[in-house]
Amino acid sequence: MADVYNIGELMRVLPDDPLVIDIGANAGFFDILLLSKIKNAQIYAYEPLSSNIERMRSVASSNRRFDKSVIINPFAVTGASCEMLRLYAQDTEDNQVVASSLKGFNTDNTKELWIPAISLSEIMANIPKAKIDLLKMDCEGSEYDIVLNTPPDVVRRIERMLVEVHDVDSQFNIDTFSRYLGELGYDVNYTSINGFCYALEACKK
Repeated sequence: MADVYNIGELMRVLPDDPLVIDIGANAGFFDILLLSKIKNAQIYAYEPLSSNIERMRSVASSNRRFDKSVIINPFAVTGASCEMLRLYAQDTEDNQVVASSLKGFNTDNTKELWIPAISLSEIMANIPKAKIDLLKMDCEGSEYDIVLNTPPDVVRRIERMLVEVHDVDSQFNIDTFSRYLGELGYDVNYTSINGFCYALEACKK
């Protein structure tokens, strides 16, 4: 597995008890990795797929640190508020990683699902701390809706972001995404994962 989140550097810049939002938590792989390095992290994990949620809850039931530190939320996350979000997913009950709100994002996504949704603004409104130390997003194209349709003053409460960004088209791509974050006052850098996907880091200036 490639260390696309640069966990060693992350350890040096995060506080000893970071508040983390993980959007697209899958089975909690990133959360497990982070907690192995920073044991006092508090993580709000959001994952829409039931098979992934079941695996994450299985991890929580057998790992006291994970169970104590990770709050599992079975929701899709949006920018614009809505009650339900349509996802396109693989037709399988197994763990999966490419479900997306974008039709045609992956040719294997032949199954339509309607998932309860919560906006990033609603998440932030329910978190009492003034700032979020880290937002990690791996949500297969929904990063655009989440960031672009969340009010800028809400986004600016986030100190640091780690985002998997996908080139979707001429409007939604790594250049426009990173430029927008720069306009909000973030230092942005990114590296290519493959031909259309990038690991982006944004740090508040």
